Amino acid sequence: MMMKKFMSWFDNEDDSKEQHEGCTKRAVCLLLVSAARADGEFRAEEAKEIARLVSEEFHLAPEETAELVALAASDDSQDLYPAARLLNERFTRPQRQEVLELMWRVVYSDGLLEAREDTLMRRVAKLLDIPHRDLIALKFAARHPRNDR
Repeated sequence: MMMKKFMSWFDNEDDSKEQHEGCTKRAVCLLLVSAARADGEFRAEEAKEIARLVSEEFHLAPEETAELVALAASDDSQDLYPAARLLNERFTRPQRQEVLELMWRVVYSDGLLEAREDTLMRRVAKLLDIPHRDLIALKFAARHPRNDR
């Protein structure tokens, strides 16, 4: 039931700016939660990193951030295609690359990179039409962040 509700956000016909932004926020958050779950666990440090990233990227109040993350975390779907499709339609390639970098930050937030996480990232890069060389560059950027950001 929750899955239908969550995914229906991506298929809404309302083209208002608020609806448009809400759908993209949900899609990004769903991908971030998927990155956290890729290794079979959803650790507290990953949830904290997702909340921080979502809050910073979208300039959300703590209550809005918590609600968005909780809704994404309540979705147990493995189908990332609807979220990726929406981001492909609405985001430029640099914006989609930024989403991948955020996902890498979530992956590395627990200090570990497991094979399932790496596999998920390759899969999402393909869904978002990001070349492999860019995926690797984003992986390195997330693993070795510069202090001037």
